[in-house]
Amino acid sequence: MTTEREKLQGIVKELMSNSLDADATDVDVSVKIEKDKTVITVKDNGSGMNPEAADQVRKVLHQERRDEIENYYGILAGNSMTASGLNLVGMLVDDATVESRLGEGTSITVIRLNK
Repeated sequence: MTTEREKLQGIVKELMSNSLDADATDVDVSVKIEKDKTVITVKDNGSGMNPEAADQVRKVLHQERRDEIENYYGILAGNSMTASGLNLVGMLVDDATVESRLGEGTSITVIRLNK
């Protein structure tokens, strides 16, 4: 069984990995664990995304949370052996915001409700 901590670590690893893949040289990570939710923000100065790509990321991150499979797949988020790490993050979070501009970097905030 995947622990909540491992799921959060997987989310952070995947978002950081995407920043590094975008050639970021400055990556800020914030994790705020509150009573009812956890808020994770990863902001970078990488290559950024065009509006269409940012919309695709939003769609992936706004899919329905999949509690029934998150114990199995949760630890896989952030695993470089999986090609769909961002898709797995989308299954583990309840809300997300994506801000990005080409050449200026990206900021992604995800919220996971504590159930």
